[in-house]
Amino acid sequence: MYDAVIIGGGPGGYTCAIRATQLGGKICLIEKNGLGGTCTQRGCIPTKFLHSLGDIMRRVMASKKNGLNAQVELDYKLLRLRMKNTVDKLASGIKLLLESNHIDLIVGEARIVSQNKIVVNQKTIEAKHIVIATGSYPICLPDYDFNKNILSTTTVLELEDLPKSIIIIGGGFSGCEFASILNALGCKVSLIEAENHLLPNNLEEIGNTIEKYMRLDGIKVMTKSKVETIEKNMVLVNGENIEAEKILICVGRRPNLNADELNNVGVKFNETGILVNEKMLTTVQNIFAIGDITGMYELAHVASKQGEIAAQNLMGIESKMEYSSIPVCVFTYPEVAFVGKLEGRSGQFPLTASAKANCLGDTRGFVKVFERNDILVGAYVVAPHAGEIIGEAGLAIKMQLKIEDIFETIHAHPTLPESFVDALRDISGEAVHLPFKETESIR
Repeated sequence: MYDAVIIGGGPGGYTCAIRATQLGGKICLIEKNGLGGTCTQRGCIPTKFLHSLGDIMRRVMASKKNGLNAQVELDYKLLRLRMKNTVDKLASGIKLLLESNHIDLIVGEARIVSQNKIVVNQKTIEAKHIVIATGSYPICLPDYDFNKNILSTTTVLELEDLPKSIIIIGGGFSGCEFASILNALGCKVSLIEAENHLLPNNLEEIGNTIEKYMRLDGIKVMTKSKVETIEKNMVLVNGENIEAEKILICVGRRPNLNADELNNVGVKFNETGILVNEKMLTTVQNIFAIGDITGMYELAHVASKQGEIAAQNLMGIESKMEYSSIPVCVFTYPEVAFVGKLEGRSGQFPLTASAKANCLGDTRGFVKVFERNDILVGAYVVAPHAGEIIGEAGLAIKMQLKIEDIFETIHAHPTLPESFVDALRDISGEAVHLPFKETESIR
């Protein structure tokens, strides 16, 4: 009998398997559709590969002003092949990790038949614990289905040719990323969002900033706009017909759960996902759930941490999940990243004043920080490589560092993260690289 059978080999599933094995567990991992799950196969990795290529194209085209006269010709078929090779390489790396940790890997579709039994490939497997890590899937608009013209975030990556034009419905994380990437690769993009601003579940200032830069890049952005009908390649929105070669729907995802199986074993769930506590334990004492299936965060790094927490608990080490310092990254141009509570006294540093950003020739964006009682509680970054910059803020928030602790730490020059220091100093009007302004000192 296994200590645990884990259903799903995405970031949460394979991390859980490895951590449980490190703690002495005998583990079986079942995956039906490619190791790494949506993140590696159909999400984070292929899109970030495209984002990196789009960034190169943008930089080459912008380099003419600096005397570098270069031409860019996109071979999308070769690009797709390289993207697939990257995905396969990373999936193979995950398989190697599982093998090196002596984790039994089964390729197939699992079915939970009891609290301790799972059937896969017509074989029954017994385990002390079950971990459900089956992820989520993209949903379409009501009354419509995905087809050759109406694409999901999965099928858009399967296109053999780059469309000349595309309408993207939904201005959340995925919609904004695909709009930026496809535009950078040479596609004419229209982005439609029903709410007042892009990234609607987040700070309005962030969404408005991204919208501004998208418009400057030539993307047609329509907020406060509801799709009325879709006919073949035509979308009617605000009484206006917009035509494009393809239509991409980015209006959310649903947990990939089997209601009958869960009801049969007594695991409670709702429309957003399986109910879990801070130990990642479901309503059944030996069944855990992690990742998108819980409906809490659709982030690979959250799923990975949840996997570690579940592994430790099922191996007898009491652990709790803590969500106060989770970084979120959106890979637009420039990137967006934020962490913590974006409220309280604030300081801000524009990239126009950053030496490194000027050297990069990319000064769009800023770093903004928030403090309470002289302790950093939140930060967001709109900048190239924002995803790398935000890590320091996440650590500082987790450790409840005073802002003095951070800006008295010497940062290398010239780098983008030193903008974080001046943003912190700006709270009290002491930023070295900004003009003096009168403000109340907090020291």
